[in-house]
Amino acid sequence: MNALQHLTRQQDLSAIWAAIDEQGGVIIDDFLDPALLQRLREDCLPAIAEHKPGAATGHDFWKDFHGSATKRITGLAQLSPAWGELLCDPIYKGMADQYLGENNYYLNTGQLICIGPGETPQLLHRDELNWPQAAQPDHEITITAIFALTDFTEENGATVIAPGSHRWPGALPEVRADQTCRAVMKAGSALLYSGKVIHGGGPNDSQDQWRVGLHAGFVSGWLRSEENHQLTTSLEAARLLPEHAQRMLGFRSFVPPKAARLGMVNYEDAGALL
Repeated sequence: MNALQHLTRQQDLSAIWAAIDEQGGVIIDDFLDPALLQRLREDCLPAIAEHKPGAATGHDFWKDFHGSATKRITGLAQLSPAWGELLCDPIYKGMADQYLGENNYYLNTGQLICIGPGETPQLLHRDELNWPQAAQPDHEITITAIFALTDFTEENGATVIAPGSHRWPGALPEVRADQTCRAVMKAGSALLYSGKVIHGGGPNDSQDQWRVGLHAGFVSGWLRSEENHQLTTSLEAARLLPEHAQRMLGFRSFVPPKAARLGMVNYEDAGALL
């Protein structure tokens, strides 16, 4: 059985990047300060109780992919001031800078993924295949973190991941059970992983445990993000966010190197609206 490496925030950043380069992902055991974890839980957990599991729209494939016993909640900037702070975390930002280029990206989605009792295994996949025409073997177009707001265990749906699969050829090669492991981690930990690594939500075989993760990845700034942040976050909420968080949500324009500015308003930076 493979296993992901566990590191801490105290590690040199080069060790964290080396682990991602080697295995396609790494677990940081103490990523969230206990006070920030508590604030995120206080902000987010009440919304989970009110949300229905399963997907109400879309093709049957996507309903199955998203899970019939899984709750997915977006618009976290509207829901949680603590999320705006986490978006500016230096290691989290450093991961995006390292793999996508400094400030060369937007937030793809910030969503609570809450896997409930009885949920079945999610289809294993690579995140970069959301943009199959843009995916290239020699560089990343998306990089992601899953922050554990509750303990992730074998029983309650800890993420399944195939270490090293970011180097495997083919879009979705066959994956044997002995090539995977589970991202078992305590609340406050984070799984950082490549958009190329093969992974999926694990089955929840518990009777009464909800596995709650804050799934939040970045995508190259010239690609369309999965979440429509301008519909899930109001201008009033955006005004209260740090500037970097505003930029990640598209409330400031994207200025790629040696290319036209994107996301403009009257050909001025979108930040003028704030």
